Amino acid sequence: MSKKIVFSGVQPSGSLHIGNYLGAISQWVGMQDKFSCIFCVVDYHAITVDQDPKLLSKKTIEVAKLYLASGIDPKKSLIFRQSDIPEHTELAWLLNCTSARISDLLRMTQLKNKSKIQFDLDDITEAFEEMKKYTGSKTTKDLLIAQNNEQVTEFVRTASFETAKHFIKEFKKSLEGTSVGLLDYPVLMAADILLYQTDVVPVGHDQVQHIELTRTLAKRFNSKFSNVLKIPEVQIRKEGARIMALDDATKKMSKSSANSNSYIALTDTPNEAKKKIMKAQTDSDNKIKYDTKKKPAISNLLTIFSLLSGHTVPDLEKMYQGKGYGDFKTDLANVVEAFLIDFQKKYNKISDKEVEKILQASAKKLQPIARKTVDSVKKKMGIN
Repeated sequence: MSKKIVFSGVQPSGSLHIGNYLGAISQWVGMQDKFSCIFCVVDYHAITVDQDPKLLSKKTIEVAKLYLASGIDPKKSLIFRQSDIPEHTELAWLLNCTSARISDLLRMTQLKNKSKIQFDLDDITEAFEEMKKYTGSKTTKDLLIAQNNEQVTEFVRTASFETAKHFIKEFKKSLEGTSVGLLDYPVLMAADILLYQTDVVPVGHDQVQHIELTRTLAKRFNSKFSNVLKIPEVQIRKEGARIMALDDATKKMSKSSANSNSYIALTDTPNEAKKKIMKAQTDSDNKIKYDTKKKPAISNLLTIFSLLSGHTVPDLEKMYQGKGYGDFKTDLANVVEAFLIDFQKKYNKISDKEVEKILQASAKKLQPIARKTVDSVKKKMGIN
C-alpha cells in the first residue's frame, strides 16, 4: 500500500520563529517516514501584501534552508517553490469559477486580521435583523420607511439603524483598501493542497478554517462534476500547536509582529534570544503552574520549555516548585540558547546553491502530478 500524501507550506515573509518550528515544522519532520511529504515555500501567498522583490527572493531561499536545518530530508520529502509550478494558480482559477463563493471568503477570520476589513456580512445582517424585530418590518425598504415613523422607538432610530449604516459604511471603505489577492488567497491555498491529491494537512489552529474551506470547495466540485478531487483531513499537534507571543500571551506568536521581542526568530543570535526570554511577559503571582486561563504567560513559557527540553510540563512544575520566575526564565533562556546554537550550526552549513538545486529537482518531480490533476479537472468541466 502506498503512503498517504502530506502537504504543507510557509510564506517567505517576516522571520520564521520557534512558534513555527514547534507548532508546524518539527511535526513535519516526524511525519517523513510514515507519509509521502510535500513541503512548499508559498511565495505567491506572500505577495498578497506588498513585498520588497529582492528581500522576497532572499526569504524564499531562507525558508527552504530553515526547512532543511529543521530536519526535512530531501531524500524523503519534496521541497519546492510554489511559483515554479504554474498549475497552482491555474487550479485556483478553476476553483474560483466552479466552487468558491464570495460569501465564503468574506467570512475568513484571517482576512480580518490581515486587511482593513473589520466587519463582515454577518454583522450587517444581524444589525438589520435586530431592527426588523423592533419595527415589525419585513424588508430593508420597510426599515427605511420605519426609521422616520414617529411610532418607532428612539432606540431603533438612533441605535439599530445607525449601527447598520455604520457597518455598511465601514465595510465598503475597508473593501476599497483590500487587494483581490488577499481576499482570494484561501482558494489558492485550497488549490495548493488539492493539486497533489493530499490526504493529510498538518496545521496550527489558526489554519483549520482554511482546511475546512478546502474540503468544502473539493466537495462542491466533486458534487457538480465527479469525484476528481480528494478530500483532505486536517492534523493538529496537541502540544505546541499554538505558541503565544512573548509580550502578550493572549495573541499567537507572529513573524509579522511589529515588536521583535514578541517572538524568537530561528535566525536570532542565541544572545538576542536569551534577552527576549528574560523580558518575556509573566503572570501576577510567582508560581510556576500550567493554567492557560489563569496563567497564560507562564503556561506559554512552560510549553516552549517542555518542547525544547523534552521534559513534560508536570515534571517542570515539580522541578520549579518553590522557585520563582527568575530561576525559571534563566534556565529556559539557556535551553533556547542551546537549541539555536545547534540549529544555526546546521543552517549555516547549507548553501544557497544547494537549496536552489533541491527546489528545482522537487518541482520537476511534482509538475507532472500537478498537470494530471488540472487536466482531469478541465476535462470534467469540458475544457480540452
